[in-house]
Amino acid sequence: MGTCQADRAQGALLPHRECDHVTSNSSCTGRPWRVLQGRFFGLSSMIRHSALAASVLLLVLASSCSGEPPAAYVSLGDSLAVGVGASDPRDHGYAPLYRSLLEKETGGEVQLIQLGVAGATSESFINGPDSQLARAERALAEHPGAAVTLSLGGNDLLSVANGTDAERAEALARYARNLDYVLETLKDASDPSPRVTVLALYNPAPGSFTDEWTGRLNAEVRRVARDNAVSVAAADEAFRGQEGEYTHHDRYPWDVHPTDEGYEALARTFAEA
Repeated sequence: MGTCQADRAQGALLPHRECDHVTSNSSCTGRPWRVLQGRFFGLSSMIRHSALAASVLLLVLASSCSGEPPAAYVSLGDSLAVGVGASDPRDHGYAPLYRSLLEKETGGEVQLIQLGVAGATSESFINGPDSQLARAERALAEHPGAAVTLSLGGNDLLSVANGTDAERAEALARYARNLDYVLETLKDASDPSPRVTVLALYNPAPGSFTDEWTGRLNAEVRRVARDNAVSVAAADEAFRGQEGEYTHHDRYPWDVHPTDEGYEALARTFAEA
């Protein structure tokens, strides 16, 4: 009895198989093997895909716990945060430029949350209607561990530009207290805490009374930042000797805001902080 016939005689034991009749001595290459083979390799494929999916999930979980740069960036502060003076603040302010640098750092998309308000002072930042600080707290609660930049203090000084030294000193002391409160509040706004960087201000008109008062303000910025363990972006150093290129002040003495080149420099200082 041929091999296939023998198998048929045991029909209750084995399913029907096809025979290869190329030679008289050939054996059967049966459907059960092909079915089992298909099932085996189908199962193998499923296992491989499951293993791949598990690996991807582990990588995602690992990256979320490994101190990776944040996927959100919150821009806070005054007209510098907004980009006033840039040819197009939406593209050439320091906030969108710094967002692009963060994307290069992370290798992925970073969401920019722009909360800056032109003309903001440290007082209005804290106590204004639906204050910028309150909105920042809500944003950070939704984006724990976000990057944060803060430009604040220039308008505090400008508000007493025509005042006495005593009035400027009082404004500076009030600013330092407000900045300390702001930084403490921002750091407590999420878990993990945001990555906060505060701007040390450039001096748009070196050689005038602004030398002393911008210097004193930046000394307070650095002291308060150190006390709160946050970074400082050194715009004062980046702009020194480049004021004519980096600000509009030489051409328009009433305008202390940066040019496009100045905003590029500010974005770099935040990235380097």
